[in-house]
Amino acid sequence: MSHSDSPHDAKLEYTRDIEMDKHRYVVTVRPDPDDDEVRVIDLIGAAPDAEVIVEGHLIVHKNALPHLGSLLSEAFPDQRLPKARRSRRRGYGKPTRSYHPWTDELRAALNAAWTAADPSAPALQIVEGIATALDVPVEHVKSRFEAPESTRDPARLISVIATLMQRTDGAILNQLPRQNLDPERPGPQPGDPHPSIG
Repeated sequence: MSHSDSPHDAKLEYTRDIEMDKHRYVVTVRPDPDDDEVRVIDLIGAAPDAEVIVEGHLIVHKNALPHLGSLLSEAFPDQRLPKARRSRRRGYGKPTRSYHPWTDELRAALNAAWTAADPSAPALQIVEGIATALDVPVEHVKSRFEAPESTRDPARLISVIATLMQRTDGAILNQLPRQNLDPERPGPQPGDPHPSIG
C-alpha cells in the first residue's frame, strides 16, 4: 500500500511531525469519509515538557489547501511574531516508525498501553500491562522508568510509550485525544465498561 507524500491529493492519512525550538508539532491530514473533495486537518503541538500548547481541527476543501500557508501569514504578519527558525526535517535521529501510518492494530496497542497505566495500580502492574499491550519484554519497559513513581507521571508515560512504539512524543499526544483518552490522565477513563489489561 502506498503512502502519499502530499496532503493535497492524499487518499490515506498523511502525518507530518515538525520540531521548532524544541517544541513538537504534529499535523495530520486525512480525507473526509463523506466527501472526497474535503480534507480533515488536525494539529497538536507540545512544549518540551509535553504540555499541549496548540490544538486545532479544520475541515478544508482540497482546493483551499494551497492557500492555508498564505492565509496564516496574512493573519499573523511578521512584525507581530518573532522570526521562527527553519524547521528541521524528520529523518536522522527520529524514531524509525515516524512516517508509518497508524493502523487499527497500533491504535489498539496504544489504547491498551495507556489504559494499563492506572495510577491506582502498583508500579509493577503498570509496567507489566504496558509490556503486554506493546508486546515487549517487561524489562524493556521497566528500564525506561527512572523510579516506580515515574509510572504515574503522564509526560513520562508518553515518552516511554513513544520510545517503545518507535514514535515521537508528539505523535502519541496526537493519537490519545482521538481515542477519547486524556493525555493528562492515564488509566481507565470515566465511563469505561471495565478495566483494561493488567
